[in-house]
Amino acid sequence: MNNEKRIKEIEKEFIKLGLIDVIPMIMIGLGLHAKFDKGNKPIFEFLKNETIVNGMFIIAVPIVLWCMIKAIKLASERKRIEANANS
Repeated sequence: MNNEKRIKEIEKEFIKLGLIDVIPMIMIGLGLHAKFDKGNKPIFEFLKNETIVNGMFIIAVPIVLWCMIKAIKLASERKRIEANANS
């Protein structure tokens, strides 16, 4: 596989990671809002339940971490490919 083709595939994988990462990031944002904004009424009724909020963190944080690790690996691979192409 040539370098340009692999770089295009890496870009597509970055887009997929971004789409995968959207929902867990929203869950984290809602959870943080529910945890730290005690003075106001929560955005959604289910955010009053502490167990649900903690479950949102338990589900979302590993997914976000996986996306970050995958993105770092892809970025380093792209950088290596570009460095080899320029030499």
